Amino acid sequence: MEMPPRSFGEVVEAAEAQGTPILLEIYAPWCPYCQRMQKTVYSDSTVRAYLGRTFTYARLNRDTTAGAHQFNGRTLTSKQLGMALGARGVPTTVFLKADGTPIASQPGFIKRDIFLQLIRYVGSGAYESKSFKAFRNRSSE
Repeated sequence: MEMPPRSFGEVVEAAEAQGTPILLEIYAPWCPYCQRMQKTVYSDSTVRAYLGRTFTYARLNRDTTAGAHQFNGRTLTSKQLGMALGARGVPTTVFLKADGTPIASQPGFIKRDIFLQLIRYVGSGAYESKSFKAFRNRSSE
């Protein structure tokens, strides 16, 4: 799901309707690490299946001039929205609650196995009660 044509507000509406957290992939078309994540992480069948079941997934092209997004009572461009969500560079993976409240963001390329642990950590709600490190230790036992 690409933004735009969907605005951040529409993504939040979809997430609230489904009762799922949001995974927002902030990228730029020229970014080799963004392309690599698409090829090696997001295209993985296990990742796709978990994302499809557990998250409202959207992509934000940080470099586009199209689109206007409502966030914290302000209208922002795609680049401003990326910055407001903590994306200083690309790729950045942002996790938000269904209502659009930020949970966490992770900059940079994330390997598939770590990415799977990360989406399970957020998707299961474990982030509310334990650190990612504690979650990873438990899941590797």
